[in-house]
Order: sequence, then structure tokens, then C-alpha cells
Amino acid sequence: MASDLLPALALALCFGAPQPVQIAGYGGHVMEPFIARDGETLFFNNRNGPADQTDIFWASRIDAAHFRFRGPVTGANSAELDGVPSLARDGTFAYISPRAANGRAATIWTGWWTGAAVTAPTLHPGLTPGRWPQFTMDAEISADGRRLYVADARWAAPIPRASDLRVAVRTEGGWRRAHERDAWFAQINTRRALEYAPATSPDERELYFTRLTPVFLAPPKLEIMVATRPDVDSAFGAPAPIAAISGFVEGPAVAPDGALYFHAKIDAMHVLMRAPRACPRG
Repeated sequence: MASDLLPALALALCFGAPQPVQIAGYGGHVMEPFIARDGETLFFNNRNGPADQTDIFWASRIDAAHFRFRGPVTGANSAELDGVPSLARDGTFAYISPRAANGRAATIWTGWWTGAAVTAPTLHPGLTPGRWPQFTMDAEISADGRRLYVADARWAAPIPRASDLRVAVRTEGGWRRAHERDAWFAQINTRRALEYAPATSPDERELYFTRLTPVFLAPPKLEIMVATRPDVDSAFGAPAPIAAISGFVEGPAVAPDGALYFHAKIDAMHVLMRAPRACPRG
């Protein structure tokens, strides 16, 4: 166990102090960011509170700390909650929406990103973890478009009672849950805490996620964690918290240069932040 943790501890120390990221032309909440694998496009959703109309938006890169707002992602949004966007290199666009779910359990959608909109949005009921109150809360598509890293949750207001990470794989017949790979996350998932918002490096050897740990008679503890593995077919080792990222922080995303983008809640606003990475990738 200790030897499994060492690579994650070393990587966790690579990240520097976070700095705010500006989106010119946008003044609302920013949550669940995702940076396209070429680094040129930022996707995000606004606040996902029960009273909010939550939609997916996009922005184009000016530099690492500045983007230009482009508007809603046409084709992906609905009257229901739409969020947690991610994009593979082949143009597959994945996101979460309960708009057509039977009992709100089926939530994973994919479509095709054209550069300005999403076409052919498709719900994948076969990826449903079970009947409500089970549902998939988050999903990120891998850079090569072959895997979906998901967070399966069990709802219990005001927040989920449980959430664990798993993976689905793309086959010639479509997407399927890869239960045989649940062991990848044996050192990630816990009984007491919630693990959600998975994000992967392009080679999928680094896994970042949010861990929420309940605290008796106090606000929960939020951490952005990292775990590593030697290759794409191995289980992830024990995770370590990234100490430079603290406070009300969630939703990491990996930029091409290895930096992490995430959202933080500051003075009641959810804002976009970036933590630079000093260590080169192995």
C-alpha cells in the first residue's frame, strides 16, 4: 500500500498555488470545467442548484488564464439540468442530463461536437447503474474516446448518500459498463466519503477526482485527489490529496500542459481556477 501511494504523493506536490481564470463576456457561475485535449476550448456549466436552469457553455482560449465566452452549447441543452461536459479527440461529446430518464436514473448522453454545436445527442440507458435513487452523477470521456469514467451515486437530499468511480467502455455495439474493471478503483472508492468528478490525463495513467468526506456537525471536507498507475490496463494506486488546492473545490480537469482547472466557491460564487504543474509528465 505504501509503495502504491508514493507516485501519487510525488505528483500531488507538483501543483502550485491556484490562480483565477477569466472568461471575457461571462459573469455567471462556472462549474464542472473541461479543457479540450488540444487546449483551445473550455466547456463548463453554470450553477447546478435545484432552482437553477443549468446549461452547458463554451469559451475559446486566449491564454492559459483567459478565455472568451462563446455562448451555450447548441444541441446539448434542454429544459432540464445539463452539465458535466467532456470531449474526446474524435469529436465525441459526453455530458450528463436527466431530461429523458425513466425515474431520472439514466443520465449519460453523447453527441458529436462540430466546433460550435453538438449534433445527434443520444441517451445511453444501458449505462444506468440501477433504479432511482441510483444514478450517474458525473462522466468524463477519455482522450481516445474509448472509455467513460463515471461517478455512480445514490441520491439522498440535499446531497448524494454515496458516490463511487467506475468505467464504461465503447464497443462495436455501443457503450457497456465494464464491471470486470471495477477493481481499477479498489483503492479509490471508500464507504464513508463520496468520490466523484473523475478526470484523466491523455494517457489515462493519472486519475484526478473530488472526494467529499462528511464531518460531524460541520461542513464536509472537500479535496481534489490524484492517483496513478503504470499503464492503462492496471488498477490505480492509492490516491493523495493535492495540498495546494483547498477550500470549497470540485471538478478537476486536465489541460494539455498538465495544469489542473477546477471550480471553487468563493463568496457564494463558483469561479474557475487553474493550478499550474511544475513536474514534467513521465
